[in-house]
Amino acid sequence: MKLFDIIKQRIILLLAVIVFLTVMGCSKKSSDTPILILASQNDFGTYTGEILKTEGFNEFKIDSLNSSEFSRSYLKKFDLIILTESKIEKQVKEVLLDYVKDGGNLIAFRPDPAISDLFGIIHSGGTVSEGYIVIDTTCEEGKCISGRAIRIHGTADKYNLVKAEIVAKLFPGKVSDEGYPAVIANNYGEGHTIAFLYNLPKSIVLSRQGNPLFAGMEKDGIPGIRGMDMFTDGWVDTTNSTINQTDEQMVLLSHCIERLNTHSKPLPRLWYFPDSLKCLVTLTNDGEYKSEADFEPQFRDVDSMGAKMSIYIIGVDKVSKSWVDRWTARGFEIAGHPDDTKEAVNPEWTNMDSVIIARKNEIAGIYNLPMRTNVNHWFVWCGKNADGTQDFGAEAKLEEKNGIELDINYAHYDMKSNQGEHFLGPTGTNQGNFTGSGLIMKFTDVKGHIIDVFQHLNAVYDQEYNESHDPDGFYNCFKGLVDRSLQDEVYSFISIKSHNDEYYFSKAPLMRMLAYANDKNIPVWTALKLLDFIKVRDEASFSNIKWSHNILTFKLSSAIDNTSGLTFLLPAYHRNSIIRSIDVDGKGRKFDLKKIKGHEYALVTIVPGKAYQISADYRSRKK
Repeated sequence: MKLFDIIKQRIILLLAVIVFLTVMGCSKKSSDTPILILASQNDFGTYTGEILKTEGFNEFKIDSLNSSEFSRSYLKKFDLIILTESKIEKQVKEVLLDYVKDGGNLIAFRPDPAISDLFGIIHSGGTVSEGYIVIDTTCEEGKCISGRAIRIHGTADKYNLVKAEIVAKLFPGKVSDEGYPAVIANNYGEGHTIAFLYNLPKSIVLSRQGNPLFAGMEKDGIPGIRGMDMFTDGWVDTTNSTINQTDEQMVLLSHCIERLNTHSKPLPRLWYFPDSLKCLVTLTNDGEYKSEADFEPQFRDVDSMGAKMSIYIIGVDKVSKSWVDRWTARGFEIAGHPDDTKEAVNPEWTNMDSVIIARKNEIAGIYNLPMRTNVNHWFVWCGKNADGTQDFGAEAKLEEKNGIELDINYAHYDMKSNQGEHFLGPTGTNQGNFTGSGLIMKFTDVKGHIIDVFQHLNAVYDQEYNESHDPDGFYNCFKGLVDRSLQDEVYSFISIKSHNDEYYFSKAPLMRMLAYANDKNIPVWTALKLLDFIKVRDEASFSNIKWSHNILTFKLSSAIDNTSGLTFLLPAYHRNSIIRSIDVDGKGRKFDLKKIKGHEYALVTIVPGKAYQISADYRSRKK
């Protein structure tokens, strides 16, 4: 009996040890944060986090190859590692190889040739600068993405395939027989890899912000240095105006992440827009030196259509606080219009800073309002830092310094340019977003350091069409952007500019735009209301993500209240299972199944401002 008790105790102890090791093994392999970004402060590496947030993957951690935590055991805690452009030393190489060989998933941007074995390629020598990629739309990652030749910015490396699968090809020019791998997928040991053979985050930033070498330079021949000067000399491929070619590359990355996640667990994402919208419009007005009597009829017209407007004013002496209070109470935004046109040909940091401070103080002192969104008079853009160094993010840094959080100074205006007709792209129905993006993202400085200011492109600009005497083109520009966002998944936050002193021209087409938005159930917001939603989405995060017995559980935390809903997406399928039910805080929630860019998702909308515990059951169930 005594011997039996000893054996029984040892068996119980052994079972306890096995359970403990199993739990510890699971916790190592399944981190609370499933995605690790390994990035340096330079080369735009940390901007990868902004791309993931824009694509809704708010469940990542950013660390460095030089981190004290960097080790084999540390990497094994993550389902997926994204490695940005980095020099790889021998010891780091060994850790990365072991991570993938043991079943890890790795995505790399312009990887060091030292780890080319991981990706099934061999460096052939040479590079391609300012090339094009063509995505294979027949593979899972390229499904429902454009198959056109898409311009990339920066440098890509030339490789030959050993055993990898091509996801996209690289070409030196738009029409070229000389092709190389651009994006490839490979299996290595028990793990899986995907490599973008160019610096994806850098290409995204340069597409959105322009050529950094042209910062602070007059290039387009239009009086005044503006952000648009940095898109000259062929920087924009105007033949791709209607496809949001920058955003297509980010969708490709999302599809790559989801492909690799089939080897671990499905991951939740946030939808781009409020609620389940597929498009959203903002309306702004540069009031210049006009008075409230001039603004009143335009505001009444806009308000009668159920829309709201932001107005940026210079002449604060012509606008009373009582008038401002009345319209802000109705949801309109009143902000300042910094005027540095006296040095428009060479804006300096100190002077631009002074005019922003002066306008901000006026708005705060007279109207008791913060100035959180901004449009400069003439769109003047400072391209130099305080020390005089060239920096295409200098103006955004000035805005960050002064508490401005959303910039709308990039506008589609290229009339009477020395660059030829419409260097920013065609007008009318086929006008797109010359930055290649319809989404809201933060700026960076010239080194790739993130600036805490969001960039919102003003695509539908009245002066462009007023000067060409084309009210129909003004309306059709708007309608084309809306229709592509709603029907073709060319998703865009669309900004309309309607100057008060040009309202004689824009009134009729603007009323048509607002009527069309109403017909399509698209809200028309102020820039400030958009900013508040973008900050809600940016702040929200997923955590405690667990996958057990085909049930996904996670926490969605949101600390900022907002009147608009926040929608999360879950892959409808994972391996051979289909999502069957979703519980939010223990209660079943109805969900819609929708295809987005060729992939099917379950969508659920929650109210921002609190935390939710969510469970999704992927098990097959009998009817």
